[in-house]
Amino acid sequence: MLKRLLLALLILVLLLVAVILFNTFRMPSQQVTTAYQAPLPLADSSISHLQRAIRYRTVSFDDSTKRDTSQFSQFQRYLRQTYPLVHQRLQLQRINRYTLLYRWAGKDNAANPVVLLAHQDVVPVEASTAAQWQADPFSGTIKNGYIWGRGTVDDKISVIAILEATERLLQDGFVPPQPILLVFGHDEEAGGRGAATVAKLLQQQGVKPAFVLDEGGIITKEKIPGLKNKPVALIGTAEKGYVTVKLAVNITGGHSSMPARETAIDVLARAVTKLRENQFEPQFSQAVLDFMQHLGPEMPFVQRLAFANRWLFAPLIKKTYTASPAGNAILRTTTAPTIITAGVKENVVPSAASAIINFRTLPGITSTQVLDHIKQVVNDPRIKTGISGIPNEATPVSSADHAAYRKIAATAKSLVPGLITAPYLMVGASDARSFTKLTPQVYRLYLLVDPIGFHGIDERASLPDYRNMINFYYRLLRA
Repeated sequence: MLKRLLLALLILVLLLVAVILFNTFRMPSQQVTTAYQAPLPLADSSISHLQRAIRYRTVSFDDSTKRDTSQFSQFQRYLRQTYPLVHQRLQLQRINRYTLLYRWAGKDNAANPVVLLAHQDVVPVEASTAAQWQADPFSGTIKNGYIWGRGTVDDKISVIAILEATERLLQDGFVPPQPILLVFGHDEEAGGRGAATVAKLLQQQGVKPAFVLDEGGIITKEKIPGLKNKPVALIGTAEKGYVTVKLAVNITGGHSSMPARETAIDVLARAVTKLRENQFEPQFSQAVLDFMQHLGPEMPFVQRLAFANRWLFAPLIKKTYTASPAGNAILRTTTAPTIITAGVKENVVPSAASAIINFRTLPGITSTQVLDHIKQVVNDPRIKTGISGIPNEATPVSSADHAAYRKIAATAKSLVPGLITAPYLMVGASDARSFTKLTPQVYRLYLLVDPIGFHGIDERASLPDYRNMINFYYRLLRA
């Protein structure tokens, strides 16, 4: 009897191994096939154009009254002078005064247009960190093969690269087969109302883009476990949602020499701790499933085996990815306490305390579900909850099988030798989210390799990356 059981167990193990290996070896490559083509050289004028663009302090603040609108006006005058053919042959419309909408007529103007997005504004430089920069953050200095300054990564570089490509195509006499719309928002870093207004206008006009492309995904050689030193272009096919919730408690305070057994701060701290210790469970959204389907066949055997057999190795995949902040962010609706407020004097026990908790939601998780989760976890009627501001729900997931995705991937691969492409869930927000009602095909990519200084100190982009970005838009529009 024991021998039969052992034999049966052995057969089951062998069958399991056979199924695992079968799934692993039959996992087909999802990579588009295209040949590498050397990019056009980077002209000195293109470099100086970006350098000068960086010098305009088109800074966005949460408080819009702090925005120096004269800088935006000067920057836009500079664009008119620098790209004469663009401004002669494309129709320009200003939205919300400073967002720019260019319309480039095509051979068939009844065809669905292609929409390229970028934004003119940049985040501020903290006064306390300005001295730590290796180059003036608004100088556009060239140093060690990089252009330095605010906007070299996020995202003035895209504005200039698109215009450089468009000006060259106009010089070539190129007429696109379908209309091209260029949308350059002025307040992406402060909510993106300019781009949202453009999207609403286009929706009212019945415009249905063939696809939309914005900033977002990068090329990384560092961030994918199992693919170190191999370039991977992460093409954003969705964005996480953004929900901020305020927790508030109000109970009797008093003198600090005679504190009650439980104070408002105690109640609030316990609630915040519960939320941090009982977060949403990690799960595979469609964007992450697509990510694994495209990267799995390109990975070493062990990682490929795990991705090909998620039915068995899902717990291991989740454990591996949630071990890092970046990996955790793509698998989980994250919980981040960001502001806690209580007290006015050191010898007064406050009667009121509040906390701001920021949640970044996976596709499929709504702001209502976030509130339900908080109430269930906190389970304390003394804690009042409410959404602060207007939540941004997670976007729909765009297809990684669509011709538009494949065209974007092929264009990127033609410029970077050995490039692997994969769909990606964006953990941040972009202007692209406003366009998801116009078309299911909304993607996010720019050809910066592991960019440095994003929203931080020493923001800079390499000259080869800038060259590739110009060539990327040039070839994409030509295609």
